[in-house]
Amino acid sequence: MSMFRLKMIKQQRVGVLLLIVFIIALEIFLHKDKFIKKSSIIVNELPHSIKSQITEFGSSYPKDSLKFFDPNQYTSEDWQKIGFTKKQSDVILKYKEMLGGVFTSKEQIRKCFVISEEKYKELESYIQLPEKFRTNTAKQEIQNLQKNTYSLTLFDPNDYTLYDWVKIGFTKKQAEVILKYKGILGGKFTSKEQIKKCFVVSDDKYKELEAYIRLPEGESSIRKQLKSTLKNKIDLNKATYNDIYAILGDAVLAKRLISFRNGLGGFVSKNQLDDVYGITSRNKDSLLNAFVVKVENIKKINLNKATEDELQRNIYLRKYKNKIIELRLKGENPIKAISSSDSKYQWILQYLE
Repeated sequence: MSMFRLKMIKQQRVGVLLLIVFIIALEIFLHKDKFIKKSSIIVNELPHSIKSQITEFGSSYPKDSLKFFDPNQYTSEDWQKIGFTKKQSDVILKYKEMLGGVFTSKEQIRKCFVISEEKYKELESYIQLPEKFRTNTAKQEIQNLQKNTYSLTLFDPNDYTLYDWVKIGFTKKQAEVILKYKGILGGKFTSKEQIKKCFVVSDDKYKELEAYIRLPEGESSIRKQLKSTLKNKIDLNKATYNDIYAILGDAVLAKRLISFRNGLGGFVSKNQLDDVYGITSRNKDSLLNAFVVKVENIKKINLNKATEDELQRNIYLRKYKNKIIELRLKGENPIKAISSSDSKYQWILQYLE
Protein backbone atom coordinates (compact mmCIF):
# COMPACT_ATOMS: atom_id res chain seq x y z
CA MET A 1 0.00 0.00 0.00
CA SER A 2 2.79 2.42 0.90
CA MET A 3 4.58 1.61 -2.37
CA PHE A 4 1.41 2.43 -4.35
CA ARG A 5 1.11 5.79 -2.58
CA LEU A 6 4.78 6.65 -3.35
CA LYS A 7 4.26 5.79 -6.99
CA MET A 8 1.24 8.03 -7.18
CA ILE A 9 3.21 10.89 -5.59
CA LYS A 10 5.98 10.64 -8.26
CA GLN A 11 3.42 10.68 -11.04
CA GLN A 12 1.80 13.71 -9.52
CA ARG A 13 5.16 15.51 -9.34
CA VAL A 14 5.89 14.79 -13.00
CA GLY A 15 2.43 15.98 -13.89
CA VAL A 16 2.90 19.22 -11.94
CA LEU A 17 6.29 19.87 -13.63
CA LEU A 18 4.81 19.31 -17.07
CA LEU A 19 1.94 21.62 -16.21
CA ILE A 20 4.40 24.36 -15.13
CA VAL A 21 6.46 23.99 -18.33
CA PHE A 22 3.27 24.19 -20.39
CA ILE A 23 2.13 27.36 -18.58
CA ILE A 24 5.54 29.06 -19.08
CA ALA A 25 5.61 28.16 -22.79
CA LEU A 26 2.04 29.44 -23.17
CA GLU A 27 2.94 32.74 -21.46
CA ILE A 28 5.94 33.24 -23.74
CA PHE A 29 3.85 32.54 -26.83
CA LEU A 30 1.04 34.88 -25.73
CA HIS A 31 3.39 37.73 -24.83
CA LYS A 32 6.05 37.32 -27.53
CA ASP A 33 5.28 40.78 -28.97
CA LYS A 34 6.16 42.38 -25.64
CA PHE A 35 9.48 40.55 -25.54
CA ILE A 36 10.35 41.71 -29.07
CA LYS A 37 9.33 45.27 -28.25
CA LYS A 38 11.40 45.21 -25.09
CA SER A 39 14.49 44.00 -26.99
CA SER A 40 14.11 46.85 -29.50
CA ILE A 41 13.87 49.33 -26.60
CA ILE A 42 17.14 47.96 -25.23
CA VAL A 43 18.82 48.51 -28.60
CA ASN A 44 17.45 52.04 -28.79
CA GLU A 45 18.81 52.78 -25.32
CA LEU A 46 22.38 51.82 -26.32
CA PRO A 47 24.95 54.64 -26.54
CA HIS A 48 24.81 56.39 -29.91
CA SER A 49 28.38 55.37 -30.81
CA ILE A 50 27.53 51.66 -30.40
CA LYS A 51 24.08 51.97 -31.93
CA SER A 52 25.50 53.66 -35.04
CA GLN A 53 27.96 50.80 -35.50
CA ILE A 54 25.12 48.25 -35.28
CA THR A 55 22.82 50.06 -37.70
CA GLU A 56 25.42 51.71 -39.94
CA PHE A 57 25.19 50.87 -43.64
CA GLY A 58 26.87 52.29 -46.68
CA SER A 59 25.30 54.69 -49.13
CA SER A 60 22.47 53.38 -51.25
CA TYR A 61 23.25 52.41 -54.83
CA PRO A 62 21.36 50.83 -57.71
CA LYS A 63 21.77 47.03 -57.40
CA ASP A 64 21.67 46.62 -61.16
CA SER A 65 24.84 48.76 -61.40
CA LEU A 66 26.98 45.91 -60.03
CA LYS A 67 29.53 44.58 -62.50
CA PHE A 68 32.29 41.99 -62.51
CA PHE A 69 35.26 43.16 -60.45
CA ASP A 70 38.60 42.03 -59.04
CA PRO A 71 38.59 42.94 -55.31
CA ASN A 72 42.38 43.26 -55.43
CA GLN A 73 41.95 46.32 -57.65
CA TYR A 74 39.41 48.02 -55.39
CA THR A 75 40.29 51.14 -53.37
CA SER A 76 38.36 52.36 -50.32
CA GLU A 77 36.26 54.57 -52.61
CA ASP A 78 35.41 51.60 -54.85
CA TRP A 79 34.15 49.55 -51.89
CA GLN A 80 32.06 52.52 -50.75
CA LYS A 81 30.47 52.74 -54.21
CA ILE A 82 29.01 49.25 -53.77
CA GLY A 83 27.39 49.97 -50.43
CA PHE A 84 30.04 49.79 -47.69
CA THR A 85 30.81 52.59 -45.25
CA LYS A 86 34.27 54.17 -45.19
CA LYS A 87 35.09 52.33 -41.93
CA GLN A 88 34.03 49.01 -43.41
CA SER A 89 36.00 49.72 -46.61
CA ASP A 90 39.14 50.50 -44.60
CA VAL A 91 38.71 47.26 -42.63
CA ILE A 92 38.47 45.26 -45.89
CA LEU A 93 41.72 46.83 -47.15
CA LYS A 94 43.51 46.14 -43.83
CA TYR A 95 42.22 42.56 -43.94
CA LYS A 96 43.68 42.20 -47.46
CA GLU A 97 47.06 43.46 -46.19
CA MET A 98 46.95 40.82 -43.42
CA LEU A 99 46.47 38.17 -46.12
CA GLY A 100 49.67 39.31 -47.82
CA GLY A 101 48.26 42.15 -49.87
CA VAL A 102 46.12 40.04 -52.20
CA PHE A 103 42.83 38.12 -52.13
CA THR A 104 43.17 34.66 -53.68
CA SER A 105 39.59 33.34 -53.31
CA LYS A 106 35.96 34.31 -52.75
CA GLU A 107 36.15 32.36 -49.51
CA GLN A 108 38.52 34.97 -48.07
CA ILE A 109 36.07 37.76 -48.97
CA ARG A 110 33.28 35.84 -47.27
CA LYS A 111 35.29 35.48 -44.05
CA CYS A 112 35.83 39.24 -43.64
CA PHE A 113 33.71 40.08 -40.59
CA VAL A 114 32.37 43.39 -41.98
CA ILE A 115 30.86 41.58 -44.98
CA SER A 116 27.54 40.08 -43.90
CA GLU A 117 26.25 36.83 -45.36
CA GLU A 118 23.51 38.75 -47.15
CA LYS A 119 26.02 41.22 -48.63
CA TYR A 120 28.32 38.42 -49.73
CA LYS A 121 25.47 36.65 -51.58
CA GLU A 122 24.73 39.92 -53.37
CA LEU A 123 28.37 40.27 -54.55
CA GLU A 124 29.40 36.63 -54.97
CA SER A 125 28.59 36.17 -58.65
CA TYR A 126 30.45 39.38 -59.59
CA ILE A 127 33.74 38.64 -57.78
CA GLN A 128 36.44 37.60 -60.23
CA LEU A 129 38.19 35.08 -58.00
CA PRO A 130 37.99 31.28 -57.61
CA GLU A 131 35.60 29.94 -54.96
CA LYS A 132 38.46 28.54 -52.91
CA PHE A 133 42.23 28.77 -53.12
CA ARG A 134 43.66 25.32 -53.72
CA THR A 135 47.37 25.62 -53.03
CA ASN A 136 48.56 22.81 -55.22
CA THR A 137 46.34 23.83 -58.15
CA ALA A 138 47.34 27.49 -57.86
CA LYS A 139 51.03 26.66 -57.67
CA GLN A 140 50.76 24.44 -60.71
CA GLU A 141 48.84 27.11 -62.62
CA ILE A 142 51.45 29.75 -61.80
CA GLN A 143 54.28 27.40 -62.76
CA ASN A 144 52.57 26.75 -66.09
CA LEU A 145 52.17 30.49 -66.67
CA GLN A 146 55.85 31.09 -65.96
CA LYS A 147 56.94 28.34 -68.34
CA ASN A 148 54.85 29.68 -71.20
CA THR A 149 56.32 32.24 -73.54
CA TYR A 150 54.41 35.49 -73.66
CA SER A 151 53.90 38.32 -76.12
CA LEU A 152 53.53 41.81 -74.72
CA THR A 153 50.69 44.15 -75.68
CA LEU A 154 49.73 47.62 -74.47
CA PHE A 155 48.40 47.41 -70.91
CA ASP A 156 47.29 49.55 -67.99
CA PRO A 157 49.08 48.22 -64.87
CA ASN A 158 46.15 49.42 -62.74
CA ASP A 159 43.96 46.74 -64.36
CA TYR A 160 46.43 43.90 -63.80
CA THR A 161 45.69 41.10 -61.32
CA LEU A 162 48.28 38.86 -59.68
CA TYR A 163 47.92 36.32 -62.52
CA ASP A 164 48.35 39.03 -65.17
CA TRP A 165 51.71 40.04 -63.70
CA VAL A 166 52.78 36.39 -63.59
CA LYS A 167 51.79 36.02 -67.25
CA ILE A 168 54.37 38.63 -68.25
CA GLY A 169 57.29 37.01 -66.46
CA PHE A 170 57.09 37.87 -62.75
CA THR A 171 57.05 35.29 -59.96
CA LYS A 172 54.00 35.02 -57.69
CA LYS A 173 55.90 36.75 -54.85
CA GLN A 174 57.02 39.56 -57.14
CA ALA A 175 53.45 40.02 -58.38
CA GLU A 176 52.22 40.22 -54.77
CA VAL A 177 54.86 42.88 -54.02
CA ILE A 178 53.76 44.93 -57.05
CA LEU A 179 50.11 44.83 -55.92
CA LYS A 180 51.08 45.75 -52.36
CA TYR A 181 53.25 48.60 -53.67
CA LYS A 182 50.30 49.88 -55.69
CA GLY A 183 48.21 49.84 -52.49
CA ILE A 184 50.83 51.93 -50.69
CA LEU A 185 50.67 54.47 -53.54
CA GLY A 186 46.95 54.90 -52.90
CA GLY A 187 45.65 52.02 -54.99
CA LYS A 188 46.73 53.40 -58.36
CA PHE A 189 49.84 53.87 -60.48
CA THR A 190 49.99 57.35 -62.00
CA SER A 191 53.25 57.17 -63.96
CA LYS A 192 55.76 54.78 -65.50
CA GLU A 193 58.30 56.23 -63.09
CA GLN A 194 56.44 54.58 -60.19
CA ILE A 195 56.64 51.18 -61.91
CA LYS A 196 60.35 51.68 -62.46
CA LYS A 197 60.91 52.45 -58.77
CA CYS A 198 59.30 49.19 -57.59
CA PHE A 199 62.26 47.18 -56.31
CA VAL A 200 61.08 43.86 -57.79
CA VAL A 201 61.08 45.40 -61.29
CA SER A 202 64.66 45.18 -62.51
CA ASP A 203 66.12 47.69 -64.97
CA ASP A 204 66.12 45.05 -67.71
CA LYS A 205 62.51 44.11 -67.00
CA TYR A 206 61.43 47.73 -66.98
CA LYS A 207 63.10 48.37 -70.35
CA GLU A 208 61.21 45.35 -71.71
CA LEU A 209 57.85 46.65 -70.45
CA GLU A 210 58.30 50.42 -70.79
CA ALA A 211 56.93 50.84 -74.31
CA TYR A 212 53.81 48.82 -73.49
CA ILE A 213 52.80 50.55 -70.23
CA ARG A 214 49.84 52.87 -70.77
CA LEU A 215 50.86 55.57 -68.28
CA PRO A 216 52.64 58.95 -68.57
CA GLU A 217 56.43 58.97 -68.27
CA GLY A 218 56.63 60.81 -64.96
CA GLU A 219 56.42 64.54 -64.51
CA SER A 220 53.88 65.96 -66.91
CA SER A 221 55.22 68.30 -69.61
CA ILE A 222 53.17 71.12 -68.03
CA ARG A 223 54.78 70.57 -64.66
CA LYS A 224 58.26 70.43 -66.22
CA GLN A 225 57.59 73.69 -68.01
CA LEU A 226 56.36 75.36 -64.81
CA LYS A 227 59.33 74.04 -62.86
CA SER A 228 61.79 75.40 -65.40
CA THR A 229 60.42 78.93 -64.91
CA LEU A 230 61.43 78.90 -61.23
CA LYS A 231 65.14 79.45 -61.87
CA ASN A 232 65.42 82.08 -59.15
CA LYS A 233 63.89 81.76 -55.73
CA ILE A 234 60.73 83.79 -55.31
CA ASP A 235 58.79 84.77 -52.23
CA LEU A 236 56.51 81.95 -51.05
CA ASN A 237 53.99 84.59 -49.99
CA LYS A 238 53.66 85.73 -53.61
CA ALA A 239 53.94 82.34 -55.30
CA THR A 240 51.00 81.38 -57.50
CA TYR A 241 49.21 78.06 -57.55
CA ASN A 242 51.18 77.08 -60.68
CA ASP A 243 54.48 77.93 -58.96
CA ILE A 244 53.68 75.76 -55.95
CA TYR A 245 52.19 72.91 -58.00
CA ALA A 246 55.35 72.82 -60.12
CA ILE A 247 57.33 71.94 -56.99
CA LEU A 248 54.88 69.70 -55.13
CA GLY A 249 53.30 67.98 -58.12
CA ASP A 250 50.13 67.59 -56.05
CA ALA A 251 47.13 69.78 -56.89
CA VAL A 252 45.30 69.17 -53.59
CA LEU A 253 48.39 69.93 -51.51
CA ALA A 254 49.14 73.09 -53.50
CA LYS A 255 45.60 74.41 -52.96
CA ARG A 256 45.73 73.50 -49.26
CA LEU A 257 49.02 75.39 -48.79
CA ILE A 258 47.62 78.51 -50.47
CA SER A 259 44.46 78.34 -48.34
CA PHE A 260 46.58 78.08 -45.17
CA ARG A 261 48.78 80.97 -46.32
CA ASN A 262 45.68 83.14 -46.91
CA GLY A 263 44.34 82.25 -43.48
CA LEU A 264 47.56 83.51 -41.91
CA GLY A 265 48.05 86.55 -44.07
CA GLY A 266 51.30 85.09 -45.34
CA PHE A 267 54.15 83.05 -43.83
CA VAL A 268 56.58 84.64 -41.37
CA SER A 269 58.63 81.48 -40.83
CA LYS A 270 59.53 78.41 -42.86
CA ASN A 271 58.54 76.30 -39.85
CA GLN A 272 54.90 77.25 -40.37
CA LEU A 273 54.93 74.83 -43.29
CA ASP A 274 54.88 72.04 -40.69
CA ASP A 275 51.34 73.10 -39.78
CA VAL A 276 49.99 72.56 -43.31
CA TYR A 277 48.16 69.24 -43.26
CA GLY A 278 49.79 66.68 -45.56
CA ILE A 279 53.13 68.47 -45.99
CA THR A 280 55.98 66.02 -45.46
CA SER A 281 59.58 66.84 -44.61
CA ARG A 282 60.45 66.06 -48.23
CA ASN A 283 57.76 68.49 -49.44
CA LYS A 284 59.11 71.13 -47.08
CA ASP A 285 62.68 70.71 -48.31
CA SER A 286 61.50 70.98 -51.94
CA LEU A 287 59.59 74.18 -51.18
CA LEU A 288 62.49 75.79 -49.34
CA ASN A 289 64.83 74.92 -52.20
CA ALA A 290 62.54 76.79 -54.58
CA PHE A 291 61.18 79.64 -52.44
CA VAL A 292 62.16 82.09 -49.74
CA VAL A 293 59.93 83.52 -47.01
CA LYS A 294 59.86 87.33 -46.99
CA VAL A 295 58.21 88.77 -43.90
CA GLU A 296 57.69 92.21 -45.49
CA ASN A 297 55.05 90.76 -47.78
CA ILE A 298 52.67 89.49 -45.09
CA LYS A 299 49.26 91.02 -44.41
CA LYS A 300 49.16 92.70 -40.99
CA ILE A 301 46.12 93.25 -38.80
CA ASN A 302 45.17 96.08 -36.42
CA LEU A 303 43.56 94.61 -33.29
CA ASN A 304 41.81 97.91 -32.53
CA LYS A 305 40.19 98.20 -35.95
CA ALA A 306 39.78 94.63 -37.20
CA THR A 307 36.19 93.51 -37.71
CA GLU A 308 34.80 90.35 -36.15
CA ASP A 309 34.95 88.63 -39.57
CA GLU A 310 38.59 89.61 -40.06
CA LEU A 311 39.50 88.17 -36.67
CA GLN A 312 37.55 85.00 -37.44
CA ARG A 313 39.32 84.47 -40.76
CA ASN A 314 42.80 84.66 -39.17
CA ILE A 315 43.98 81.17 -38.20
CA TYR A 316 45.87 82.39 -35.12
CA LEU A 317 43.48 85.10 -33.88
CA ARG A 318 40.08 83.42 -34.25
CA LYS A 319 40.33 81.73 -30.85
CA TYR A 320 41.03 85.14 -29.22
CA LYS A 321 38.25 86.95 -31.10
CA ASN A 322 35.72 87.27 -28.27
CA LYS A 323 38.33 88.34 -25.72
CA ILE A 324 39.78 90.94 -28.12
CA ILE A 325 36.34 92.47 -28.74
CA GLU A 326 35.57 92.42 -25.00
CA LEU A 327 38.79 94.30 -24.15
CA ARG A 328 38.14 96.87 -26.89
CA LEU A 329 34.67 97.58 -25.47
CA LYS A 330 36.26 98.14 -22.08
CA GLY A 331 38.80 100.53 -23.61
CA GLU A 332 41.71 98.24 -22.80
CA ASN A 333 44.57 97.16 -25.04
CA PRO A 334 43.32 94.08 -26.97
CA ILE A 335 46.81 92.61 -27.18
CA LYS A 336 46.26 91.51 -23.56
CA ALA A 337 43.91 88.85 -24.92
CA ILE A 338 46.77 86.97 -26.58
CA SER A 339 48.48 84.55 -24.23
CA SER A 340 52.27 84.66 -24.11
CA SER A 341 52.19 80.93 -23.42
CA ASP A 342 50.69 80.30 -26.85
CA SER A 343 53.14 78.21 -28.93
CA LYS A 344 52.47 80.59 -31.85
CA TYR A 345 52.89 83.77 -29.76
CA GLN A 346 56.10 85.02 -31.42
CA TRP A 347 54.58 84.47 -34.86
CA ILE A 348 51.29 86.19 -33.91
CA LEU A 349 53.14 89.35 -32.84
CA GLN A 350 54.63 89.69 -36.32
CA TYR A 351 51.13 89.95 -37.85
CA LEU A 352 50.06 92.85 -35.60
CA GLU A 353 50.31 96.50 -36.67
